[in-house]
Amino acid sequence: MTKHASRSQPFTIDGLTLSTIVTPLSAAEVAVTLAQAAADGLKVAPVGGGTALALGNPPERVDIALSTLALNDVLSYEPADLVLSVAAGARFADVQALLAEHGQTLPLDPPGEDAATIGGLIATALAGPRRLGSGTLRDLLIGIAVAHPAGIVTKSGGMVVKNVTGFDLPRLYHGSLGTLGVIVSANFKVLPRARAEATVIARVLGLDDALVAAARVRSSRLRPVALEAAMIDGDWIAAVRLEGRSATVATLAAEAAALLAADIDMLHDADSAAWWRRYVALQAVHAAPDEALLRFATRPRATADLARAALGALAEIGATSRAVMASVGLGSVIVRAAFDPVEGASQLSSLATTSVGPDEHVTILVAPAEWKRGLDVWGTAPETLDVMRALKTHFDPDRVLNPGRFVGFI
Repeated sequence: MTKHASRSQPFTIDGLTLSTIVTPLSAAEVAVTLAQAAADGLKVAPVGGGTALALGNPPERVDIALSTLALNDVLSYEPADLVLSVAAGARFADVQALLAEHGQTLPLDPPGEDAATIGGLIATALAGPRRLGSGTLRDLLIGIAVAHPAGIVTKSGGMVVKNVTGFDLPRLYHGSLGTLGVIVSANFKVLPRARAEATVIARVLGLDDALVAAARVRSSRLRPVALEAAMIDGDWIAAVRLEGRSATVATLAAEAAALLAADIDMLHDADSAAWWRRYVALQAVHAAPDEALLRFATRPRATADLARAALGALAEIGATSRAVMASVGLGSVIVRAAFDPVEGASQLSSLATTSVGPDEHVTILVAPAEWKRGLDVWGTAPETLDVMRALKTHFDPDRVLNPGRFVGFI
């Protein structure tokens, strides 16, 4: 796997520039660094590739950036057993290249995948539209090692697929944004790579047409790895991604084209993969000064109603949708929207505190820091919040790690 150098330039988190960067060379050094920070009363922000630093609530205070980029080794890889153990600072793209040499993969399409690190992807829980067919890293995670401000490294799980009894701690760290500990390594089950893929894109007139076309595919025998109703550059589309053996993919792509019943573009293999990389880039965790990136969520079967309600809610407060990405079957709608530069804070506050429908909530993925202050950008708290608070109290009672950035201002 390709090695990469540690980062030395400052990190910026919601307008806060961190020029003090510590780059430990081992998991033990991470734990020692955190313990020293706790003893000195300092606050620490764990960082990996720096692709998602705008995610979360503005930090209450941060003194040090702790970079994991020097922790980039493959610790164990058994292709025959389909298991991999890798240090947290390894870049996702490098891991994928290693797995590809053996015809295997971690089936994930996160934004910022070239620079994103394994630890960062676990901490942020970012995943792209292929989550429909392949799940997230949470579904592939079988073991984890985490450093804590108490000066210790805890481990849970292992190197076999079925190894968990009781509460599944590795998955609890998924999406915790580095507030419960610094991930130093992780173990995964890996999967065989598909031999072929195809993408069928239907060009339609509007949101309803895109949703109806995608719904026909969803209710068919097809099992796409991604199914999207989207607006890109002002044009509405329905997009279907299929994977498998070459002959099977060709047959299923023809069926998808017939179901979509519109002006069709057909892409294969490398062209298909490249199209999805460009699409997922629209979900990157950054925004223009007048923008916010929002994720609306509901039950999967209510995705279409959610998309209509979300766009209606944005229009009602005067925001303009620049890109819309509805993952049909996942209950997720991501919108990149422009707000009034002066009234943006109040517009965003109104959106965050107003439900767009029953069993629906909104997460502010990215927005200017001054717009986010006073809001909990995460929306509805997870059912595991009490367990997370207990872990935080036990392993980080002084709130050394990312104070205030996670849900419930943990």
